[in-house]
Amino acid sequence: MRRKMHPQLGVSSENATPEYLQYLKQMNVTHCFVMFSNEQSDYEHVNRILERIRAAGLTVDDAGNSFLYKHLSIHLGLPDRDKWIERYNTLNRILGNAGVPVGYIGNSRVSHTGYFADPFTHGALGRTVHMEEILKRPPVIDPPVSEEQLWESFRYLLQAALPAAKETGMRLALHPSDPPYPAYEGYPSLIHNSDCFRRAIRMADEIEPGILGLKFCCGCWLEGGPTFGDILADLREFVRAGRVLTVHFRNVSSPLPDFTETLAEDGYFDMMKIMRVLVQEGYDGAIYPDHVFRTSPETGGDLAAFAYAMGYLKGLMNAACSETGD
Repeated sequence: MRRKMHPQLGVSSENATPEYLQYLKQMNVTHCFVMFSNEQSDYEHVNRILERIRAAGLTVDDAGNSFLYKHLSIHLGLPDRDKWIERYNTLNRILGNAGVPVGYIGNSRVSHTGYFADPFTHGALGRTVHMEEILKRPPVIDPPVSEEQLWESFRYLLQAALPAAKETGMRLALHPSDPPYPAYEGYPSLIHNSDCFRRAIRMADEIEPGILGLKFCCGCWLEGGPTFGDILADLREFVRAGRVLTVHFRNVSSPLPDFTETLAEDGYFDMMKIMRVLVQEGYDGAIYPDHVFRTSPETGGDLAAFAYAMGYLKGLMNAACSETGD
């Protein structure tokens, strides 16, 4: 059976051990992304870790440092942003020159109200959002930043980041805000619906065409529901345009204002419909089962949670490929 897309799991600069890499190999996971810590984002550490991962037979699809690409000084246009943009670009140049094809960019905030066991989690701990509670939180910045100021800061970042990425042939993947609500915690969300993605792409293409793409986060689309967009139509559009650089494959109990992250088969959306679109459109990039339950060591911990999520994802992928004869 010929499968174009490649399931991936994450490796960090701390857990790139022989045992963990063997765990991936034993699940026949041949692709990964890598998250680097601040302490290991220099040339020597990055290349050493990438060499170790590749020696284990893994292909690195994408990589970055969340502290840098999510830095509030960059996204809110604070006075020290140039220093952080330069550090961010330095890492991207290291990664691109090391052959990593995709890096990360953007105002991809992640907020929640906690991890709880509820009827959707089978007793495990799942990430939960109650938007009313989040909206009561105090602002993290004073004075507040307007939506247009946020977009101007994003343009400023693009003007610096896109040419640096182009130097090494790297593309940059933009993730939605999570939860995708227009504003909370004192500042706006850059990407809270699919039209925001379209605006970001238009803006980026005015600077360096074709460099900016998407982390197509199914969970965020489903969290927003119709307010975010039509997930299947949007997925077809962005895949056909060559803009989907990686897919985050997860489900939730309901759209905002309240949701719990669920197993893929337990949420309100039929994830097979998403998988069919990916196969039908010939998507050939990475797909990742993100935000799994938090389970105790006695019941297998993260390794068991990701193994289950990966097995389910592969099952859907194989079924969708069989339907089309791939």
